Amino acid sequence: MLAFIKRFAPEAPRFIGEVAARVPYEIRLGYGADYRNALKTIRQFEDSSSDFKRAFIFERIKTLVELAFYTVPFYRRFYVERGFSPEQLCSFDDIGKIPVVTKDLLQTVPLEERSAPRRGRVATFTGGSTGEPFKFYSDPRQIGNEWAHIHVIWKKLGYCQKSLLLSVALEPEKPRVFYDALRHSIVLNVHYPRNELIEAFLALPFKRRQVRFFRGYPSAWAEILAYGETSAPDFLIQLRRTLRGSLLASEYPFPHFREVVERTTQCPTISWYGLSERCVLAYEKTEDYLYEPMQSYGYCEALETSDGRVSLVGTAYWNSASPFIRYQIDDIIEPVEIRDGLLRSFRISEGRSGDYLVDKNGQKFSITHLNLSCRESTWEIVRCVQVEQTQPGKVTFWITPRREISIEQAKKAFDFDRLNLDCAFRFVDAPFLSRRGKTPLRITDENVVRGSGK
Repeated sequence: MLAFIKRFAPEAPRFIGEVAARVPYEIRLGYGADYRNALKTIRQFEDSSSDFKRAFIFERIKTLVELAFYTVPFYRRFYVERGFSPEQLCSFDDIGKIPVVTKDLLQTVPLEERSAPRRGRVATFTGGSTGEPFKFYSDPRQIGNEWAHIHVIWKKLGYCQKSLLLSVALEPEKPRVFYDALRHSIVLNVHYPRNELIEAFLALPFKRRQVRFFRGYPSAWAEILAYGETSAPDFLIQLRRTLRGSLLASEYPFPHFREVVERTTQCPTISWYGLSERCVLAYEKTEDYLYEPMQSYGYCEALETSDGRVSLVGTAYWNSASPFIRYQIDDIIEPVEIRDGLLRSFRISEGRSGDYLVDKNGQKFSITHLNLSCRESTWEIVRCVQVEQTQPGKVTFWITPRREISIEQAKKAFDFDRLNLDCAFRFVDAPFLSRRGKTPLRITDENVVRGSGK
């Protein structure tokens, strides 16, 4: 039933979406009970002592480990080979004895060997920023749990269930602007040139475009707003009349993107950190870029790696179809607070380990450092910068300018003293997009649709 709803609901007429948006999640078909239970758990967890939280986490992880050991061939073999068994779990402190798994390891194992037969399980793919596909099963129980936690985050900006959302997507077969009834959202189809989709949005009847929140990729949103600032001021005027905030999802909100969004919309933003694997969820509860894990959602740990850095490790409580137990995540973090053995907050130090460049000496450095190699004046002449590397020591910068500029002007916009690279420059009218509509900082043939920039 849930798969049917997800497939056909987006195409439903708008009046159906508006009616559905008023149906409380607590009574919705398929996951209402899970949503109610999750809300209760969130409230209980937030108000509880550290002892309660540790017991809550331990009970769920022990249950999941036992289930995986006896029903999932991969986990039984993996644990036995490493001398681990569920009987070793006697207290919260024993969780550290559970062997850590990685995405690379899981991808070497056939899907059915690392999964268990579960009624209603749904095949899910994630490629992330690297474009490398990874298939697993999702447990339908996760849906209600996820929405309950997400809504707690959104309500920090005043979101309510009937709020009309604005989002972006790359949909070559659909109109420039369309309505998604499943998500009660107006969608800007970034397959088309920016001027065309903005004109289509402004052509909607006023009552039909009274969006309250943007929800989506900060890179794509910032790029559209930067275009509007220079070429479509009426678009920004309309947004400011109704918009209350921007919900920045699915990717790290680089400071420049965030500054563009907040300045042009004159509204606050909030960002959260999560994975398609649904084992970690953290959000900016008290300040920008300080992520506080929701341990009622999944267990989030900080693990020191062999090179002395610290990465995230997550456990998904509610997925018994394809379990993720002490699943190492490629993001490198700076733990800010660990209290009573629980990670309370962290900052992202580096993005996914695949997001790096290689300089002339063969040294790798995080792609996010490029954001620091732009001079302050860069963004006065540039809307977006993307980088492509096909061999070590050489990169191509793909630049979407705000106005006509020369190659020499482009070169002066960057601080190359930090980069041991040979750099070439190319200009495009609009950034390259991923197949999901993101604006990736690093572009490859696998993670972008060539010709998508318009």
